[in-house]
Amino acid sequence: MRFPRLGLSARLTLLTICLVLFSQLINAYILVRAQTVLREERFQAVLNERVVQSYRVVELSPGVSRRMQRRGGPRGAKIVPKPRPEGERDPAMEATLVGLLAEEGFTDRLVEVRKLEVGREGDRRPGVALAVQLTNGKWLQSVVPMPPSAKPPWRPIIAQTILLSLILTLPAIWIGRRVAMPLRDLTAAADGFLTGKPSPPLPDKGPPDVQALSAAFAQLEERIMGALEEKSMMIGAIGHDLRTPLASLRIRVESVADDQLRDDMIASIDQLGVTLDDILTFSKATRAEALEDVRTDALTRRLASSYEADKLSVRKHQAVTLRCAPEAVLRALRNLVNNACQHGGRAALVVDLHGEQVIFHVDDDGPGIPEDQLEAIQKPFERAEPSRNRGAGGAGLGLAIARAVAAAHGGELTLANRSEGGLRASLALPLSGTPKA
Repeated sequence: MRFPRLGLSARLTLLTICLVLFSQLINAYILVRAQTVLREERFQAVLNERVVQSYRVVELSPGVSRRMQRRGGPRGAKIVPKPRPEGERDPAMEATLVGLLAEEGFTDRLVEVRKLEVGREGDRRPGVALAVQLTNGKWLQSVVPMPPSAKPPWRPIIAQTILLSLILTLPAIWIGRRVAMPLRDLTAAADGFLTGKPSPPLPDKGPPDVQALSAAFAQLEERIMGALEEKSMMIGAIGHDLRTPLASLRIRVESVADDQLRDDMIASIDQLGVTLDDILTFSKATRAEALEDVRTDALTRRLASSYEADKLSVRKHQAVTLRCAPEAVLRALRNLVNNACQHGGRAALVVDLHGEQVIFHVDDDGPGIPEDQLEAIQKPFERAEPSRNRGAGGAGLGLAIARAVAAAHGGELTLANRSEGGLRASLALPLSGTPKA
């Protein structure tokens, strides 16, 4: 089970509530522990005082001594021949009791204080047995159960927890929103950076760190856009400068007398022209283009009109409205269909809707591609064919262009070998044209 990802404000609020609950649990434990220690100390003080008073009465009144020997006295005090050796001795309480007896004038008295379980079977609880040796050699013993442990005052703790949560959560929500809103605006600006989406202005409010991040992002965007513009101008200039000598060379080649040599030279010049077109197309594919709402069935009809019926067939189509740059998407689909026709003889198109994405599947019946090369051949100038013969596979920019178009729309291009043979190229685009987070 996957839990939803929480934003900054929600995480800060949840963290605040968890810290309040944790601190309240610690406070409850400390409070109960302090109450328990205080109760035990008061119990021991009262018990010691009563034992000392009973001891004084017994020593000074022989009649009382005989009655307590037969029936026992208050607080369970009773004269016994020898104290019960049960339980663990408590030296601290023994020292306290010896000190109290010495204050009453009874010095050098043997004292035993043991902690043991008292009560009937099934209802036993911790207790204390105090024994002081009398002058006649017998012992005055008092066995008293300990008071019950203190219970946490849950009602005031719960009320305090709710009050603290409200007091601390509201500022946490305010701080989280104050930080998160500029970050969301900055994320939207980054999403629209190279996708042609209108992006909101960069946030100029919020904490100083967020403002510094916005300023740095604005500088980065300006530099990157400037570099891309320079690259486009450079490639355009190169394309213009190369087309002119290629056209001149083509004219001069026409005058070659040898037909075979002339045809070979013309084919080489045409290959250079097509490679140059691919390079210019790839350069444009990485740039943002204006997005518009287009029906996928209209894109499919335009794509099918470029091929003969035996080259491209539409097996399945779900017509939806897609926000995209239609010419760029058609360029990418044509590259995928051309690859399928080149390596498998024909192509089949399937348009499927998956959640918030529309997926264009292009299938072929070719030999497929080794699994370890599926990712590599999507890079510029990478080809499954080891040769550079255009008749065997082109310059290696078709899939790179399709991948760049998908990335510019916030989608992706995936390649997979079909179980029945051949290759499936899937171009997935978000319906809204929103890039992936």
